[in-house]
Amino acid sequence: MNKHEKHQDSFLSQVIERAAQAAQTVSGDGADRSQARAQIRADDIATLITTPPEFKFGQAALPCHSFAKAFRLPPAKIAERMAAEINEWAQTNGEKAHIARVEAVNGYLNFHCRFESYGARLLEDIRSGAYFERPLLDEGKTEKILVEYAQPNTHKALHVGHLRNMVYGDSVSRILEYAGHDVVRATYPGDMGAHIAKSLWYIGTKLGGQLPAERQADWLGEVYAQSDDAVKAVTDPTEQAKVKAEIGAVLKELQDRKGPAYELYKITRDWSLDQQKRIYAWLGMEFDVWYFESECDEPSRRLVLEKFEEGFFQKSEGAIGIDLSRWNLGFAMFLKSDGNGLYLTKDLELIRRKFSDPDVTRSLVVVDARQRLHFQQLFKTAELMGYPQAAGSVHLSYESVTTADGVPCSSRNLNGILLEDLRTVIEDKIILDHLHAYHGVWIEAEIRQVAEQVCLGALKYGFLRVDGNSVIKFLLDEWLKLEGDTGPYLQYVHARCQSLLEKVGRPPARPKIVLETSFEEELLFHLGRFNAFALQAAESFRPVVISAYLHELCRLYNRFYKECPVKTAASPELRDSRLALVESTASVLRTGLALLGIPAPDRM
Repeated sequence: MNKHEKHQDSFLSQVIERAAQAAQTVSGDGADRSQARAQIRADDIATLITTPPEFKFGQAALPCHSFAKAFRLPPAKIAERMAAEINEWAQTNGEKAHIARVEAVNGYLNFHCRFESYGARLLEDIRSGAYFERPLLDEGKTEKILVEYAQPNTHKALHVGHLRNMVYGDSVSRILEYAGHDVVRATYPGDMGAHIAKSLWYIGTKLGGQLPAERQADWLGEVYAQSDDAVKAVTDPTEQAKVKAEIGAVLKELQDRKGPAYELYKITRDWSLDQQKRIYAWLGMEFDVWYFESECDEPSRRLVLEKFEEGFFQKSEGAIGIDLSRWNLGFAMFLKSDGNGLYLTKDLELIRRKFSDPDVTRSLVVVDARQRLHFQQLFKTAELMGYPQAAGSVHLSYESVTTADGVPCSSRNLNGILLEDLRTVIEDKIILDHLHAYHGVWIEAEIRQVAEQVCLGALKYGFLRVDGNSVIKFLLDEWLKLEGDTGPYLQYVHARCQSLLEKVGRPPARPKIVLETSFEEELLFHLGRFNAFALQAAESFRPVVISAYLHELCRLYNRFYKECPVKTAASPELRDSRLALVESTASVLRTGLALLGIPAPDRM
């Protein structure tokens, strides 16, 4: 448990506070009591708190073994003395205490929650929204963090494989904001390079400069694959040299920003950027700043040459770079021997632009795992150049997305479903499989809206339910299921909560909390842990922490729903208490889904 959790949960706050107080009353034979007190602080105890192996053994546990040296007592004896002190306090304070009792077991303190008093406060805070507005970080711990993600190349097909980067970066940004950070969302389209010159060359020499009137961006993706095949098909050395020179001439026009190829570039670049903006709007993503590779190209070369003249960079076999062998990062090349730059060159200029805002404390960059060395070299070079923010910057890496048969999705191979086609295919399938019965019952606009929401839930959760170090196989039919570990399953549970509340009614203000079963207690306690999991996700940059929490929440809710009747509860008080659990489950589920960028339909 993180020390910041004292801001999040009244039960765990009391556990930490009372354990720290109890520790002050323990003394052992010959122990220096003041020295022992100084060694055991609330923050130290917070880092030791763990969860018992089963819910029935308690809701928090504190091992006392690390206190043995300070108190010169066996852990079991320390636990017994602390338990006696805490139990006396719990009995004296009654309902004010969220700790019902403490048991000393084999050197551990097992804390049991007083669920009714704990639940009354928790459910009221969730209902009012106060729970979701609590600070998760200590004062002074928040930062201004720039998150760079969604860097697709223009003039290439946008396919399902690109989604992993987009939804990962978007979710990390949402989670960091929820934790209290100031987040700057940045995108960095690859709108300059040899791949573009090759495509424009192909349009001019092989297609006679003819352009389509519709689906222009997808057509560019096809042209990219065709141009690559056309270049590879040239085997004669003389012809190869000719083609290389022609493509080089196109690239020079782009760099000089003039000529017929450059005019064609401007038109086709806009096609790609317009498509990107449409896709981001569909995904519910917005960016605070757009950086462009074309804007970093020439300034990056000038920057490297300036730092070379200053003696920061050195030459090696005609290339300009820096020796990072001291950090086991080899020689980082920033200008090739022919004077041309590399991706590392442009990224150095990008770093300079990012940190031109003095309030930005670090940059997070979402890029696939193959670029790990690239970013290690980049951040170390930037740090040595005088950007301390680079030392805390992080490359958020992820593995590839493959087709159902395990082949990595690729723009060059055109084997990933195009994103705009994918949206239509999935939404139509959802309507056919799940929503067709509501034609004539719901308005058509709602049917289409729910289909879009479920589509987003299936896709985003499919990418965020696993860590970045796992290869993801895109299995559409599996991701669309309304059961199991899927986005639509979580959305369906939210819709069921709302349906129940609509049929039975909302609970009254401040209902008495009555819990008759462990099913209710476990659900309640898990609801109270949401902020702890959100903080863990923010500190580790791992949306999967939220995904796993929500899946477990739905499991606990479905068990509660099965075992604990709501409408036919034994008393009005019990019914209202269970309605409060249903309402809070919907609220937490809706908030958690939002951190993943997933909408929560009210009915499905």
